[in-house]
Amino acid sequence: MDERLLKLVTGKLKLKEKVKCSGLPGASKALFIKELLSKINRQVLVITPSEPLAEALYHDLEREKIKTVHFSAWDTSPFDIASPSALSQFKRLHALHRLMEEKVEVVVVSVESLLQKVIPPEELIEVIFEVRKGEEIDRDTLSEFLSSAGFTRVDAEPDEGEFILKGDHLVIQTPEEKISVEFFGDTVEKITVNGKETQSYVLTPIYEMIPDKKKMKPIKDLYPEVYEKHLLFPSISGGEKLLPFIFDLTPITTYLNDFLTVTIETHQCKAIKTDLIKNYENDFRLLKRENIPVADFEDFIESQLPEPEIEIFEKEKCEIDFEISPMPPIDVVEAEEILKSVKNDRIKVIYSTESLKDEIEKLRKKLTLQIEIEKGISSGGYRIKNKNFTFLTETEIFTPVKEKSVFTLTPGELVIHRDYGIGIFKGITSRDIAGKKFDFVEIEYDRGEKLFAPFTQIDRIFPYTGYKGKKPKLDRLGGTSWKNLERRVKASLIKFAQQLAELYKERKTSSGEAIIGDRQLLKEFESAFPFKETEDQLKAIRDVYKDMESEKPMDRLICGDVGFGKTEVAMRAAMKAVSDGKQVALLAPTTILAEQHYRTFKKRFKGFPVKIELISRFKTKKEQKEILEKVKSGEVDILIGTHRITSDDVEFKNLGLLIIDEEHKFGVKTKEKITSLKKNLDVLYLSATPIPRTLYSAISGFRDISVIETPPVGRKGTKVSVMKYSDKVLKTAIERELEREGQIFIVHNDISSLEEIRQKVEAMFPDTPAEIIHGQMRADKVERIMHRFIEGEIKILIATSIIESGIDIPSANTLIVIGAENFGLSQLYQLKGRVGRGVEKGYCYLLTSPKAKLTKDAVKRLEAIKKVSQLGGGFQLALKDLEIRGAGNLLGPQQSGYINSVGLDLYMKLFSEVLEEKEQEKDVKLNVPVEAFIPEDYIQDAKERIKIYSELSTAENPQTLLSKMEELYGPIPDPVVNTFKLFRIKKLAKALGVMELSLTPSGKLILKFGNDINIDPEKLVEFVKEKEATFTPERILYIDCGTSLENVEATLKELKEKTCDKKA
Repeated sequence: MDERLLKLVTGKLKLKEKVKCSGLPGASKALFIKELLSKINRQVLVITPSEPLAEALYHDLEREKIKTVHFSAWDTSPFDIASPSALSQFKRLHALHRLMEEKVEVVVVSVESLLQKVIPPEELIEVIFEVRKGEEIDRDTLSEFLSSAGFTRVDAEPDEGEFILKGDHLVIQTPEEKISVEFFGDTVEKITVNGKETQSYVLTPIYEMIPDKKKMKPIKDLYPEVYEKHLLFPSISGGEKLLPFIFDLTPITTYLNDFLTVTIETHQCKAIKTDLIKNYENDFRLLKRENIPVADFEDFIESQLPEPEIEIFEKEKCEIDFEISPMPPIDVVEAEEILKSVKNDRIKVIYSTESLKDEIEKLRKKLTLQIEIEKGISSGGYRIKNKNFTFLTETEIFTPVKEKSVFTLTPGELVIHRDYGIGIFKGITSRDIAGKKFDFVEIEYDRGEKLFAPFTQIDRIFPYTGYKGKKPKLDRLGGTSWKNLERRVKASLIKFAQQLAELYKERKTSSGEAIIGDRQLLKEFESAFPFKETEDQLKAIRDVYKDMESEKPMDRLICGDVGFGKTEVAMRAAMKAVSDGKQVALLAPTTILAEQHYRTFKKRFKGFPVKIELISRFKTKKEQKEILEKVKSGEVDILIGTHRITSDDVEFKNLGLLIIDEEHKFGVKTKEKITSLKKNLDVLYLSATPIPRTLYSAISGFRDISVIETPPVGRKGTKVSVMKYSDKVLKTAIERELEREGQIFIVHNDISSLEEIRQKVEAMFPDTPAEIIHGQMRADKVERIMHRFIEGEIKILIATSIIESGIDIPSANTLIVIGAENFGLSQLYQLKGRVGRGVEKGYCYLLTSPKAKLTKDAVKRLEAIKKVSQLGGGFQLALKDLEIRGAGNLLGPQQSGYINSVGLDLYMKLFSEVLEEKEQEKDVKLNVPVEAFIPEDYIQDAKERIKIYSELSTAENPQTLLSKMEELYGPIPDPVVNTFKLFRIKKLAKALGVMELSLTPSGKLILKFGNDINIDPEKLVEFVKEKEATFTPERILYIDCGTSLENVEATLKELKEKTCDKKA
């Protein structure tokens, strides 16, 4: 950092002159603030235009070891009809407490968070509870505080907003952290936060409107209905609008002392403030108009921003310009070149996970450079040339790594046992075997027959996930139908894998024409993209370019949710082809989708010498004829349409690229036409249906697939609110969207009630056109109404859940689901995805029926949707239905039927076995006289026990799971320790090829080997001699090892080390 410029900054501050700075990209702003703090003795308040920028800057400052607080905004308007999320409220209360108690150096806020007034310090101090190591605390008092602070007591591992108090252990799951407290009597013996030990922890309420009867008395007197609702369901009550009746709210700056204000992009901050105030006033007026309880506007909003003393600008050059260079987005290959070019610099790279650290280590060794690496999060890289310092972040180099998911089972759900077929999971049952207690998985089959499978067989039990609404028959124990079905599925998979291999071989040996294109024109087209590409997008684009430049015909699938950037990949491929003198055809399954693509392509190619035409049923015969003549002569570069493109009268002069959107939605005849059309052409398929990661991994060797899982940068997403239906709520939600000139989806799955809803809406908004669509209407009528909705003629669309999954309507950003309790999670997930696709924030209102009595579990189920922000974001169960369809679409109708027969999870297991040419893994039968189970008085929740067994069966490091259990539930009982040991023993036995393992009461270990014994015979002879053991012709090994499980495990390890080949 330039010392001369820093002196100039501090000099101007002393003279009370405003300072304007530039040349501080990415994380270098934090470096500037760090240097500034060393020269002034004041707190610093940093105001940013947006929440994402505030959060990024907070992480940058924390990495620079600056004591920083990020005070965030609610994720709703202060005058929203819905409640802000528990996480956003908890973070704010936690931040306020830190400001009150700690010596904070920097406070980072967005304009939005600065405008909203907060609980005053003297009130906050009354509603917190500090837990200190060594202090005596009455556990009942602590439990009462947690309940009054909005936490719910449970008996299983707590979710967000819950706690478990069991014996000497208390575990609290706040919306952000897991706190574990261990007692000795009433004395606090140990406190851990997210696994790290600490001396104290301050518990704050979850909600700013604390669900405490004493605090809420003023509201009880004025609005008893709101009072009762907030006590029962504080997360969805919408009662926060009455906060000023409880507290005399104050600006956030009340918590600061002698602070210096820094604004980033002052002009933006002022413009955003003006827009926010205007929006808040509109929201406030709506509430007042509908007689919804709300406090006075001035009691909630602080309309004046502090005057900045320092202003930082990204783009405009100021008098004080630090001239620090930003780092552009790069990939791993480019990273090597850039790192080589700055090899004389001190290089620092930030990583967030161990796997990314390993990748950076590989780069460091490969390039033999001195790279400093550090764990953390950062907003962006930069380079200070005169200091020879380069700072890189993982987001500029690597794609994030996704976590694995573990299934859980609920009694009553369908499961598949690999050996016995489809049954109903009844629960975990303990039984006595030879006087020892052991846990079994109870499964009920046809005619009430019961199977008790040892818990060690959990890896052979799969949740059944077939198509929704299609329930399979239960199998009979001892029957032949299941084994016959499994054989048919596997035989079909072998044939299918052979077909895949043949197709792959045919494609690789067939010849086409390399498409290079005009590099300069392509570069200009790429530069005209108004957004920053995601890493997934960039990889997909590179994959497509590489395919097109090959002389082998491209055959690539781009898979990703609507709005994630597939079309941009297709448009770049189209530009590459057109600039090489080729024509492009884009085939869409519906007229609506074709029209959407046409508008998107026209807008994106504006200003480039590319002629684009659309052929559809909305064109007259004369227009169609003129277009087709231009296609034949080569005047049209890109033709977009439905199956009409495959007609015999459509002739291209020089077709080079075929783009097919949602191929699975076309009929058989159209697919046949596509097959004949695409010979020796480059073909790009687009699909919005997610495919299972396991399937992607399995067939990536046969099919070229690019998956786009990351949402675009700047996409604001959707705010989900759960509340009871009322005409007021419906009217307010619609009015809010209409006031920002948007469009609204209203979804209700009772066709007979749709007309009643339309009449109600039209009575509320007589000048606003509304229409109905549902599955029983003629397809062409639905299409015409959708066309009018897309064109903006219709503002409100009332529909069942048939809303077209591929349609992208940027101006439709409010979704209202009436009777939300009657929808499944995957349905709600898909519906939620219809809005929030563009720069406008989306709103999804899940309205439950007024007469529906919602239990806490029902509220929890609906609230699960609120926590989903992206594909795969901890929501695998809700996505299963989509993934099954995605797999079926990709593999074809026959395999789709087999997926439904055996369930997606087992199907994928069978598929991977076929592709790896593996036989089915044989199970190991264990006969060990020990007690092995998870006691009910240790973990009461049955779902939690099955989850732990599932995790154990796949855990690479079971010790981590043991530590987690000990933290949650206390000291591990011996039977639980034995279950861990048995899983390890089973894993070792399986690697050796053991079919059955027995341990006699006298300590003799008996190992019965199968046909796939994985032991070197000569080494086994030596081992038998050394141990004075016995090995029979029937392949049974007898060896003395003692009665403890530790001895069994040690013996198996020694046997493996001394006799196995290296593959075991």
